[in-house]
Amino acid sequence: MTRLTAIVKQKCPHCRQGDLFVKKNPYAIKDALKMPERCPICQQDFRMEPGFYIGALWTSFPLVISLLALFSVLFLVVLQIDLYVFFVLIAIILFSLQPIIIRLGRAIWINVFVDYDPEAGEKEASQRDLRV
Repeated sequence: MTRLTAIVKQKCPHCRQGDLFVKKNPYAIKDALKMPERCPICQQDFRMEPGFYIGALWTSFPLVISLLALFSVLFLVVLQIDLYVFFVLIAIILFSLQPIIIRLGRAIWINVFVDYDPEAGEKEASQRDLRV
């Protein structure tokens, strides 16, 4: 699995197997951003320091700008819709995509700081077997 695939699938950046978020559904409002403290596969710490994910705003902002540019070209140039309708549509679209954008921003942010170890999941599994 590549880094980009791990980001899109929201997997642990260290082993690329464990899930970054407790719930798969980003629209489960109560637990949308809830993350385990550690990866269930390799035990990578997901809460490296207080406020770590505030930096994810720097990665989610370009996602929002890219989507805004894409929809602007589609709606204003290709479909040539009215400007007022465009503002309403873009607000609805971006608001509805916000949970996904925030999760992707967090996934990108943690991938910037944590290196991939292809043997991480196997090491932890073998250590668990030794403990049993």
